[in-house]
Amino acid sequence: MEFEAGLAALRDGVRVLGKMVTDGVSNAMSGLETRDGERLRGVVAGDAELNQRHHQERERGIRLLAAQHPSGHELNQVLALMLMGSELERMGDHAKSCARYALPLIQLSSRPRLDTILAMGGYTGEQVRDILEAVTSGDHRRAQDIAARDDRIDRIYHRVFDDMVETMRERPDWAYAATNLVFIAHNLERIADRVTNIAEDLVFLETGELVELG
Repeated sequence: MEFEAGLAALRDGVRVLGKMVTDGVSNAMSGLETRDGERLRGVVAGDAELNQRHHQERERGIRLLAAQHPSGHELNQVLALMLMGSELERMGDHAKSCARYALPLIQLSSRPRLDTILAMGGYTGEQVRDILEAVTSGDHRRAQDIAARDDRIDRIYHRVFDDMVETMRERPDWAYAATNLVFIAHNLERIADRVTNIAEDLVFLETGELVELG
């Protein structure tokens, strides 16, 4: 009973981390779109809280392993949740980077169109929300389907890259803004890659099998 309570607390902690990441991605993109510096600075500052929460959940997992000495499927569950927490912490770093690259852009009087990168941010946030729902329900098959959607994010990333290269050719005065937008897109793409890693962790948690979904 004590192990089940500790495992449930660890799972809840991972969900909290996930909510913090989805909020960070959403606020970074909306701050970019609406030129809301306060919101963007909030994403940057909020990463410290996310890191602290990740540290707490990692310590919870270590204590659970040390006190209960789980084996087999129970051990897999703890390890998988700890791995998910680490992936979410790194996603938070990427969301912070998005906000940092967006901050200088809100001061510019003109900048490239944001339609494609905003769509990419929306799809990325959707990926994170969906994988957290799969974790909550223990649905590893759905997780595999979510990971398969990473190709869409990759295609949009390449489109943003190509569009910004063309923008720099046509509008050299937008080179700085275009470069920052490429860096934002790159960080969004890395978040989506980590969704795939969490999907692999969930498959391991539920089945004990190591799979490669990327």
